[in-house]
Amino acid sequence: MKYLGLLAVVILALGLTYIVAHWPEGKRKTFSQRVAVARHRVVYYIALFSIALPLLLLFFLGWFVPEFGLSVWFSVFIVIAAVAQYACTLIPETGGWRTQVHRTLAGISGVSLIPPLTLVLSVSTISVPVKVLSIICAVIMVTTAYIALVSDEETDNFLNIQIVYYLAFFTPILYISYLM
Repeated sequence: MKYLGLLAVVILALGLTYIVAHWPEGKRKTFSQRVAVARHRVVYYIALFSIALPLLLLFFLGWFVPEFGLSVWFSVFIVIAAVAQYACTLIPETGGWRTQVHRTLAGISGVSLIPPLTLVLSVSTISVPVKVLSIICAVIMVTTAYIALVSDEETDNFLNIQIVYYLAFFTPILYISYLM
């Protein structure tokens, strides 16, 4: 179970890199906006998350939470994030109500990752430097979420905002799991 997290992150990184490389839409477009323009892209996106999210859930719920004795709240927020993420892949950002629902679900998914990252601070076996890294990354997540909320859709670089946000979440998780 331990290495399912690493496998899922590698699958996501490769799958999302493919999206950017093969469907360039400019820096303002998120991953979701890049795939929403064609049915085959949406199917690809759904398939990517259909593989990666169950692996991440197995990793978090089957290994990470028990290994570090994390509270049930860690699991609750991870499940909320995963369910909301999967739901937003099923509702592409194609305009009208779909765009609103997609963005709401994406927001719920993203914001739901902040509490689990802060909950790792309660683990006594995690060193102070790694806890500091987790705090820094949580601050980066809050900051990028704020930037995304106040950004101008016509000019800001949403792809980089999205990449930084998720790197800030996964960096301490991967460090704790595989380098500690």
